Amino acid sequence: MTQSARKFVGTWLIIGLVIAYPLGIAVLYTEWLGWLPIWASLIFFLIVGLCWAIPAGMIIKWMAKPDAEQSPTE
Repeated sequence: MTQSARKFVGTWLIIGLVIAYPLGIAVLYTEWLGWLPIWASLIFFLIVGLCWAIPAGMIIKWMAKPDAEQSPTE
């Protein structure tokens, strides 16, 4: 896959991540963690608010990978 194709796919993956991640966290919180006290909720949202950067960084690293060198056919 060429770098430009990876950038196209990666862009859509990041858009999907930015939409799906907060929705998933909101469902998780409202369904199972809504009973937490305010200080625990603050810690929870602080942690999960930073954790989205891990998959986004992996996608960006994959997108930035250079094209493989093609050996000339002689």
